[in-house]
Amino acid sequence: MNRDSLLALYTYNAYANNLVLESVELLSQEELTRVTSPSHESVLNLLHHLFGVEAHFLAQCQKRPTSFNPLELQTIAAIRQYAAKLTEAEQSFIASLDEAELTRPIDIQLMKHPFRFPMWQPLTQAVVHSTHHRGELSILLSLLGYPLPTLDIIVKFAEESGQGWPWEKGTARQ
Repeated sequence: MNRDSLLALYTYNAYANNLVLESVELLSQEELTRVTSPSHESVLNLLHHLFGVEAHFLAQCQKRPTSFNPLELQTIAAIRQYAAKLTEAEQSFIASLDEAELTRPIDIQLMKHPFRFPMWQPLTQAVVHSTHHRGELSILLSLLGYPLPTLDIIVKFAEESGQGWPWEKGTARQ
């Protein structure tokens, strides 16, 4: 994994998180907090988990404590503001790394267990973890009547390259 590839994944991650937040903004407070998820109870708690884990992995790679407080993120506006700051911090940090730093072993803690990985692996885990939970959010939001548009990375690649995407948002894409 090189820096440019990792930055591409994080750019996509921000794009996909933004699409989720656009759909979540349509929810009422009751829908946002309703118990609908077997893994984290509500859409709100699932968003807290998604962004909290991203923040945790970034902090671990930066060798600093995680400063994520879900009690400060009870509205979509607050979550959106937090997500924007987190995205900026993630991309800035990754852009500052050279190839040697990406392969440098780092010590991290996961649920009080110590591990040692090359830095690129925890950074990749954060994106893959978010992808997993966006899939769960896609199901929950569809059940609530707010289906997500397609989150496929190829849509982002087509848009970035100026090719556009021939299907409308929210329609089946093949």
